[in-house]
Amino acid sequence: MSITHAPYVRCFWTGSLYLTNGVVMPIHCTHISTKKIEIEAPEGLQGSKMVKLELKAIHEGNIATIKILCDPQVDIFNENNKHYIKLSFHTIADKDVDFIKAFADAHS
Repeated sequence: MSITHAPYVRCFWTGSLYLTNGVVMPIHCTHISTKKIEIEAPEGLQGSKMVKLELKAIHEGNIATIKILCDPQVDIFNENNKHYIKLSFHTIADKDVDFIKAFADAHS
């Protein structure tokens, strides 16, 4: 994984969250950096110690499907009746880190 760091920025990408119990749910990103992400989901983590996240990312006309294995940090039921979930990246491809870095640098 690349050692470059990018700012933590607002993000509106959508995608899917895969839990270890087989549940898959739609999510949307609220903030992202090259190391962590915050998402909103209709349900919580249900005991998952690691999750897979697939994001439909777009930046300056470029589209990417970003796949990340994440370690959950926080799962809070919020005022919008959704789960606010904070995740840190466990495994992510260098090309996906570069895509996120370019997006974050352009939006900081």
